[in-house]
Amino acid sequence: MKTFYDLEHLPPPRKNGSKEAPEITEIKGFLACGQRNICFEYDDDHQARNRLKVVQRFRSGNGLQDVFRCWRVEKCVYVLRTKKVKS
Repeated sequence: MKTFYDLEHLPPPRKNGSKEAPEITEIKGFLACGQRNICFEYDDDHQARNRLKVVQRFRSGNGLQDVFRCWRVEKCVYVLRTKKVKS
């Protein structure tokens, strides 16, 4: 095994090969346009609960807490814009 310290150039980290969730893609488009709210409807409550967690993780990970709100009612996830995003 070889060990190296203080390298000049590090390779960029690899993604796990995972794709962006379709909800995140939709929310990015939603934030770019002028719509006020969006609703995602799922087959059951359990799936909606899991997908809400994805949206919440995106919201907090990108510092968008003051830009939109998200919540779940039964099998629907709702997203409401609260402030315009600066492009």
